[in-house]
Amino acid sequence: MMKTSIIGTLRFRLSWTHGIIISIVIACVGSSHYYFISHKSQKDFDAHLLLDARLFVSRLSMTPVAVRLSTDGLSPVDVLTIEEFVPYFVITNLNGEVVPCDLYSKYVQEMLRLGEFKDLLNQTSGFMSLTAADGTVFRFANLQTGDSQNSSEFVVHLGRNREQVEATLREARIIGVYSVPLILALSVSIGWFLAGRALKPFDEVAQTAEHLTTENLNTQIATRHNEREVQRLVQSFNSMMWRLNRSFQQVRQFNADAAHELRTPLAILQGENEIALRSPSLPDDVRAVLASNLEELDRLTRVVNDLLTLAEAESGTEILQRKPIEVSAILRDLIEEMSALAEERQLKIECRGLPNLRVLGDDLWIRRALLNLIDNSIKYSKPGGIIEVSLKRVDSMVQIGIRDYGIGIDSKDLPRIFDRLYRADPARSRTKGGSGLGLSIVKWIVEAHRGQIKVHSQPDRGTTVEILLPAVEA
Repeated sequence: MMKTSIIGTLRFRLSWTHGIIISIVIACVGSSHYYFISHKSQKDFDAHLLLDARLFVSRLSMTPVAVRLSTDGLSPVDVLTIEEFVPYFVITNLNGEVVPCDLYSKYVQEMLRLGEFKDLLNQTSGFMSLTAADGTVFRFANLQTGDSQNSSEFVVHLGRNREQVEATLREARIIGVYSVPLILALSVSIGWFLAGRALKPFDEVAQTAEHLTTENLNTQIATRHNEREVQRLVQSFNSMMWRLNRSFQQVRQFNADAAHELRTPLAILQGENEIALRSPSLPDDVRAVLASNLEELDRLTRVVNDLLTLAEAESGTEILQRKPIEVSAILRDLIEEMSALAEERQLKIECRGLPNLRVLGDDLWIRRALLNLIDNSIKYSKPGGIIEVSLKRVDSMVQIGIRDYGIGIDSKDLPRIFDRLYRADPARSRTKGGSGLGLSIVKWIVEAHRGQIKVHSQPDRGTTVEILLPAVEA
């Protein structure tokens, strides 16, 4: 199964896209809502400030020598409103000069001393915001009053603390800023869950596809999900598998038929060449050609027989006769049988302990697999070398190891050595009689016995083949 980073998955992209879009929408809505609240609160605040300021001015009586404030006849609420302005008002003439008044609070007097009213004193109408030295935010309304005909017109600047409004807006900003990451996290979590549920049918199809091999191409996927997209995917997949299975069956049948058809003419050609070679009057040059032809025919016959073996095995014709067999006994027989061939190439086959271990399998097929591997080690070992054969128990498996110190296999060729008719060095393999089918047959035999085969090799340093077969307890 191919592993991939979670960041590159469709589920990750869907969940994050879902979360980011929702967060952007919420942020836009929240910003618009904040702007609306801020604008409305400012408007309402100014309206109430102006209304209360007019009440305050209407109770002022100003003369060139004194300023008086009267609350007679007012309701308790209006009295409180006027008293609220007392600490935060100042009176100027139209030139922005402060009119002396003993009603000014110490707070206002301090602000006047520090020059914090510099911009405010020149205002004759409208509103103005002002921040005191202690950080308090005020909103001032500027109202004209007095007698314009007698040039005794004044401007009353009345302020009100905006801290409560500012605090409310500040809380709204904090909530907005902190809510976006929370909404993003929540949206991504919900999106991850929903995307997982939506993609689950596709994951089921993928898991089924991962277990498909050439042996079970007739598998059809069934799903309980009724969504149109899922049904369409399943139908398309099943249709593709049906076509693939049909194509593989046709190829296998062709291989079997071709191998069957080639065996008879090859046998006839071999027989005719052998008869011709027995003729005493045959010229030497013709005899050499016939001998070469006979070698090629023998090689072709082995290739055809191997192809037929694989075709029959894949079609299920070859049935393994499973029974407990002693692997050590098979290895001893094969080492004794192949020792003569090894000595011809100045090689030595060594055994690294052969304990009595058994597997459940077909004696002839396992013997053939091990014979092919030992034969390959002899063919591709350097003269004077050693071939090591080992047998040991690894957990619940029996491990058979065959190691040589020959020419080795290049790393680029290792993934393909079990492919049919593939030879890492075609010219050299041909001179050694190789057909490119031996390892394919070995792989089928091992997998048919529910085992595994591994090959480790380095050029000019040799090759190690390990076969793992399920062990049978004695």
